[in-house]
Amino acid sequence: MFRQAGHGHLAGAVAELCARGVCARSRLRDEEITQVSLRLPEDVDPDSGPVRLRVTPARAARPVIDTSAEVPLTLQSDGCGGGSYNRGLALTGDGVLTTKIPESLGEDWAAQVRARATAPSR
Repeated sequence: MFRQAGHGHLAGAVAELCARGVCARSRLRDEEITQVSLRLPEDVDPDSGPVRLRVTPARAARPVIDTSAEVPLTLQSDGCGGGSYNRGLALTGDGVLTTKIPESLGEDWAAQVRARATAPSR
């Protein structure tokens, strides 16, 4: 997840998140904090591997965000003997991907989700 502030107008931009040879692309909404996710195969190698995030504004030739990090995955149990490997990441203000998601970012993201859920439909 990351704050859009400081990266120009990103509504409609394409975010690409890649890890372990798998990529996901999505269009960004006009929102303060963006979350991008990537579903990995169940048999993914949990050892440290590269994760890359690129965000390219609509009609732009180059990304405004292009960063990567070596990241190990963690097993999240489903409570029934199964689960999946995943990892939360945050983009810092200086453009570094980190596994240490700032508490304020997580809180602001949760508030944004709650506000969207209670907002009247258009």
